[in-house]
Amino acid sequence: MWQVRIRDCVFFLCLILTQTLCFASELSSEALDNADYISGKTTFQQRCSACHTLAENSANLVGPNLWHIFDQTIGKVTGFSYSEGMKESELIWTPDLMENFLQDPQKLFPDTRMFIPEPVPANFMTDLIAFVMFETDAADKPKIEKPQPSQLVNSELPLSDRFPSFWNHLMTNTTHYRLVAAEGELEFDAYFNTNGSVGTSLKAVQGFWHVNEKDMFCYALYGLPTLIEEFVECFPVAAMAIPRFARELWRSEPQQGVKLYGGILPGRP
Repeated sequence: MWQVRIRDCVFFLCLILTQTLCFASELSSEALDNADYISGKTTFQQRCSACHTLAENSANLVGPNLWHIFDQTIGKVTGFSYSEGMKESELIWTPDLMENFLQDPQKLFPDTRMFIPEPVPANFMTDLIAFVMFETDAADKPKIEKPQPSQLVNSELPLSDRFPSFWNHLMTNTTHYRLVAAEGELEFDAYFNTNGSVGTSLKAVQGFWHVNEKDMFCYALYGLPTLIEEFVECFPVAAMAIPRFARELWRSEPQQGVKLYGGILPGRP
């Protein structure tokens, strides 16, 4: 207990006085070189891909594109709106800083808008960071081998077989929505069905869903009585592969001036 408190004090003292970071442990080059590419990719897809892209010239999403993020000053990706704390930071992204940030973003930058429902498990962290370094062409990227396509998930299998956790989680539980606009708020529940339809707790509101060839799950809800008549959202299937329950798990802005908060509640009525 006392060790944790002392380490936290040292961490913040280094941050405030020197604008550099101190770590109780560092990610060694050897550990990164021996990371598991598939584990890192899976972790990224499940926990990061709904908000971040990796490839060069890819778009910013809810979070910034991460191409060449390492060895760059925090808060400098073109076209992305950062919090004031991140814009003013002079820190440089390193594997160790990335690890520390992913453990608790608000601890490092209290005003950051990055939202992590739960920390990345320690046993997946090295794989995740090594994968991101590899795919974003970091100058000192790990010497890990990218598997052949045959070693990855068979795209010809049904969605329920490729992503059983996602399928069971979404198709057997309740998705809760809260829409917020200047005119007021609207809360309702939605029920995704295996036949591609979406029912809701509001009789007039219905919808449909489908998954495209890139495993992006897209759905539309229409007939909303207030705020906006309809909205469409898309996200990587893998981003929902880890079952989580909370009234608010993600946030988006389906149209200017309207904020959507979504979550998953256990079971169905």
